[in-house]
Amino acid sequence: MQVLEDLYLGDIRPSDRSFKRNSQYAEPLDELVKVGDELAATLNEKEKELFESFMDAQREVTVLTDCETFCFAFKLGAKIMLDVLTDAPMKEI
Repeated sequence: MQVLEDLYLGDIRPSDRSFKRNSQYAEPLDELVKVGDELAATLNEKEKELFESFMDAQREVTVLTDCETFCFAFKLGAKIMLDVLTDAPMKEI
């Protein structure tokens, strides 16, 4: 049960993920930062505040979506393990 203990104690945090600089995630992230900086440079103060509000709302939606996806995937993985271990049809689980 070490994994469950680590999860409970906060030693495993699914929301804290890192990526390798040469991964397929790095290039789009670099582009996002570059374009965001370019866009911010063209905005006046009121527009920057509006853009920041937009970005805050987008981050909140992303966190909620990531959480739902994690929960769904965890439950699906558990159902797969139950099916493998019990040979019961998925509908019965």
